[in-house]
Amino acid sequence: MNVDFKKYIPLLVRLLIAALTIMGIYFVSTTLIFYILPFLLGWLIASAIEPTVDLMTMRFKIPRGLSAFISTLFFILFTGLLISLVGGIIIVQLTKLSMDLPEYSKKIYAHGLLIFEQAQNVYFTLPPDIAQQIMNGLYTLVQSLSNLLTLFLSSLLGFLSGIPSVLIFILVTIISTFFIARDKQMITRFLRAQIPSGLISKGKVLKHDLLFALLGYIKAQLILMSITFIECAIGLTIIGIDYSVLIALVASIIDAFPILGTGSVFVPMIIWHLIMGKYKIAISLAVLYGILIFVRQLLEPKVLGTQIGLYPLVTLMSMYIGLKLFGVMGLIVGPISIIVLMTLQKVDILPKWRQY
Repeated sequence: MNVDFKKYIPLLVRLLIAALTIMGIYFVSTTLIFYILPFLLGWLIASAIEPTVDLMTMRFKIPRGLSAFISTLFFILFTGLLISLVGGIIIVQLTKLSMDLPEYSKKIYAHGLLIFEQAQNVYFTLPPDIAQQIMNGLYTLVQSLSNLLTLFLSSLLGFLSGIPSVLIFILVTIISTFFIARDKQMITRFLRAQIPSGLISKGKVLKHDLLFALLGYIKAQLILMSITFIECAIGLTIIGIDYSVLIALVASIIDAFPILGTGSVFVPMIIWHLIMGKYKIAISLAVLYGILIFVRQLLEPKVLGTQIGLYPLVTLMSMYIGLKLFGVMGLIVGPISIIVLMTLQKVDILPKWRQY
């Protein structure tokens, strides 16, 4: 049987283009993005404040350079004020936590000693095989906790040592925001002049959909993190947990990483209160944790689908497959790759799905 492979060449070429595009997105999102991120943020901020710059320039006849400077300055002041308010609460709670740590250490030591004595009594009554398995399990647990503590300390030291780099990053972002806001029209004209006229129409579609996907995904994650933060802060405050805002902030950040999730914060808290004999608080924390999981699972596909224009089931599938293929970064690469494929269909690079 003779097979005509020539008729499959266009399809193979299109699939190759799609694969290369997805690989390009993965490279950009994992490597190149860190080099151009200050300028991307500068462009986004400049786009956000552009209506204010235009208003000051057109209506109040203020020179564009001065308008861009004033708008950038107000944006920095507003953002700084918001960060200062939240950061002030967190710093107060961190200070209180650092002062209370010795007392917590004494409580942990006392309860640990009591648990050890009780476990020792039980240990001598167990069969040798079971006792050995328990000892091996405890040894593994201690090793895991030790490795986790070492990782946490190294990450903390890495963060502290990276503060100068963060300051440089912020400074470059602010400066690039000003220049882009001042000369945005000129920069746009220059970039368009570098693109062949035949590609401009397709480029507009690609630009709109890809930016929609990326910004939509970031917006969706921020929405979900904000919801988690508000739920945690209110719930922990009602329950009567100290440092509720600080814990809520940590939980909302960790919640963006499905490998960890809010369970990394709530499970140790529940276990600790059970050990302390505070069963009512432990049950309340478990209920709050269940609510957080339910709301997250309920809203995540819907919010992501709304923000990046994908059917919720397709969004969920792309996130799961991306996670399996690329790890945590796959949660971003997966949905955006689907958007890229849909965009390539719009510009007739890939064949479109059949309508029903």
